[in-house]
Amino acid sequence: MAVKDNGAVETCLNLIREMSDAVKDARRAFMNSDACVVSRSYLDDRLGILSDTLPEAVNQAATIVREVNQIRAQTDRECNELLTQAQVKAQQMVAEAQQAAQKANAEAQQAAQQAERTVQETARRSQEEAQRIMQQTEQNLAAMRARAEEECREKVSQENVYRVAVVEADELRESTHKELTQIRQNTFDYLDNVMGKVDRYLADVMNDVRMERGELNNHR
Repeated sequence: MAVKDNGAVETCLNLIREMSDAVKDARRAFMNSDACVVSRSYLDDRLGILSDTLPEAVNQAATIVREVNQIRAQTDRECNELLTQAQVKAQQMVAEAQQAAQKANAEAQQAAQQAERTVQETARRSQEEAQRIMQQTEQNLAAMRARAEEECREKVSQENVYRVAVVEADELRESTHKELTQIRQNTFDYLDNVMGKVDRYLADVMNDVRMERGELNNHR
């Protein structure tokens, strides 16, 4: 049987199989059933080839083992490097997220403080303006009443003049009441406008805070 040249390892395996087949197919010895008759020249030839080929096969196997170990070691190093890089990246992301959260909290506190100061200042100015308007209105009303009373006293001696004075006083009183009502309405409109601005400002601040929180959650 010819020996196939498929590399040292394959050659050794083929030789071993050939010798095993030769032993199986050999004739049994006459005196011993466990003994057999095999061609001496055939076995010497195959053992010689096996003896010459085996060292190269062993070297090839050792080379394959070394290459496998090197590949495994390289893979382990690359995995460790990737793991280290992932851990460093994760730590950086956590640090950045913490910084972003701290910044968002600081900005939210500043916005809340600014909004509170704005509300307080607006309320103070509104109250002062309302008081000023009320005082001016009361002064105007007192002056108009004084003038009306004075005119009434001057015309009390004449009936027609008195009636005219009464009518004018009623008209003046009604006009004064309408003017006071309008002043109060204007004051309330002014306060409502100011509070609306403050409400919109606070809504913008809360929207900014929600956006910062959304960005923070995106980095988790």
